[in-house]
Amino acid sequence: MAWCPKCKNEYRKGITHCPDCDVDLIEELLPEEEETVEIPEDYEFPEDFDPGAVLEGPREKPAYVKAYQSPEERCADMRSSAWTFSAVGGVGFVVMLLAFMGILSFPFHNFALIVMLLLFAGFFVGGIVSFGSAKKLQGLAASEHAFIEKITDWYHSEGMHSESVAALDTSLPEELFYLRKYEAVSQLIREHFPKIQEDLLNKLASDFCEENET
Repeated sequence: MAWCPKCKNEYRKGITHCPDCDVDLIEELLPEEEETVEIPEDYEFPEDFDPGAVLEGPREKPAYVKAYQSPEERCADMRSSAWTFSAVGGVGFVVMLLAFMGILSFPFHNFALIVMLLLFAGFFVGGIVSFGSAKKLQGLAASEHAFIEKITDWYHSEGMHSESVAALDTSLPEELFYLRKYEAVSQLIREHFPKIQEDLLNKLASDFCEENET
């Protein structure tokens, strides 16, 4: 067997070149040497340095959270689904009904026609239910916008001046400062508005962190 020294892939006998890395193969992979970094004795670590985080490795990635959609966007998606279900269900129901009555001819038994008839009827009913859900979402839009405005007013009047946000070290690298601020703002919002949905929380925290970036 031969190995690629770059991608570490194993190749069968007779192959001498890795097409992905464009390098010649070798007979045996050599063990990789661990890299070590020597820290000067007079080096001063920052106050927020956490040796435990270094030893434990990177933190686990947070669970996936879907992107926030405004009530208008959710309503539009629901109506689109409602029209699709209603159209497919209505047309399919009529076609299957005509076939069951013998007006149209399909190579199906009556039992299959009945099953498909019920299936399309279910699609049509699902479309009607979706229209009702879209109407409810439209009615909730005003209250959700009022809730967002309430959180925004609170953050600008109190949240942004809280100790956990105001005390952040602005000398940190830009990306690290953003992450620290995002965590602090998210925690503040969650404490003051515990019933907030996770997708809305992420959006508002991100918006608040970017206010001073622009």
